[in-house]
Amino acid sequence: MRIKSFQEFICSFPYEYQASNISRKNWIRFFPINPLVKEVFNNNEVIAITRKELYDTNKNIELFIVKVLIWGFATGGRGNNVLKLLSEPNFSILVDKLKSYRNADLEMQKIESDMNQISGLAISSITKFTHFMNTTVNGHKAIILDQQIMNTIQLNRFKDLEPLMGVKPTNAVRRYPDYIKIIDQLSIDLNATPDQIEMFIFLFGRTMVIK
Repeated sequence: MRIKSFQEFICSFPYEYQASNISRKNWIRFFPINPLVKEVFNNNEVIAITRKELYDTNKNIELFIVKVLIWGFATGGRGNNVLKLLSEPNFSILVDKLKSYRNADLEMQKIESDMNQISGLAISSITKFTHFMNTTVNGHKAIILDQQIMNTIQLNRFKDLEPLMGVKPTNAVRRYPDYIKIIDQLSIDLNATPDQIEMFIFLFGRTMVIK
């Protein structure tokens, strides 16, 4: 099975309007840690954050970081990584690092170095930040790589993704340049955006089967 088999479907995705619905109850524990979290929720019990909103917010780095984390880890995340990123001094260090990321072309070594300096900054979170800051890495659009996408790759249902077999959190930084290169080429071949390819893999990759 190939991703190209679903070209028409993929190209129809209104990716900018894909949203996460987030409950206040899952994030209230972070209110004392970072006041921006409470500001985002205001008095709402449930909020929706779209991809377009994240792109539009990326000039306000502090608010951008908080919104990306809320959007990307709707239940508050596993473990303590989100807590670490929202806490000082990590939050201020992250703000300072990301200032140079927007619309920039970076080498993976730079991103890996920054990850090593900030506790809690893993591949899933850093690729969300780079994605919505329109960062390119080694000349290719930065695309989100999280556990769900890795799980889809490991199912080995798409020949297009076979070169990425074996990708996992422990080697994801090393494999990331290959991942975005493949997604970039697929977007060209399908006349789609990299966002649409990533969304297809994330939302439907584990449930599509052609027999």
